[in-house]
Amino acid sequence: MTHDDLIRYAFIGGALVLALFLRLRRIGRAQPLRLGTLWIIPAVFTLLAVAILRQFPPDGLDWLWVGLGLAAGAMIGWQRGRLVAVGIDRETGRLNQRSSPAALIFLVLLVALRWLLHWLVELSDARWHLGAMLVSNIFVAFAVGALSFYRLELWLRARTLLRG
Repeated sequence: MTHDDLIRYAFIGGALVLALFLRLRRIGRAQPLRLGTLWIIPAVFTLLAVAILRQFPPDGLDWLWVGLGLAAGAMIGWQRGRLVAVGIDRETGRLNQRSSPAALIFLVLLVALRWLLHWLVELSDARWHLGAMLVSNIFVAFAVGALSFYRLELWLRARTLLRG
C-alpha cells in the first residue's frame, strides 16, 4: 500500500465518519416526508445509470451481473425503507419520517458490505474476469435499485397512511 493509498483511504474514512455523524444527529427526530419529491433522486440516479451503461455497455452475460446488482440493491433498499418510521403529525396533519438506530446500523453494514465486495472482486477478478467497468456497472445498478426501492417503500407506506 502506497502513501497515496493511505491518504485516499483516510479521506474516504473521514468523509464516512462525518456522514455517519450527521446521520446520527438526526436519528429519532421527525423530518418532513414529501411524497411529491420522493421520485427525484431515483430518477436522477436512473438517468446517470442509463448514461453510464450507454457509454460502457455490458456484453452478453454481463447483463446478468448488472441485473443481479439491481435486484440486490432493490432488496436492500426495500429493507432499509422498512426501518424508517413513517407517521402523520397530529398537529399539522403532515407526513413525517423518523430514522431508527437500526437504520443507521444498516447503513454502516451496507458500507462495510460494499467494501468487502469490492475487495472480493479485486481478489477474484483474475478468475472471473469481471473487469473494472463491469464492477462499476454492477455497483451503479445496485445504487439505482437501493435508492429506488427505499423511496418506493416509503411512498407506499405513506400513501396507505394518508388513505387510512
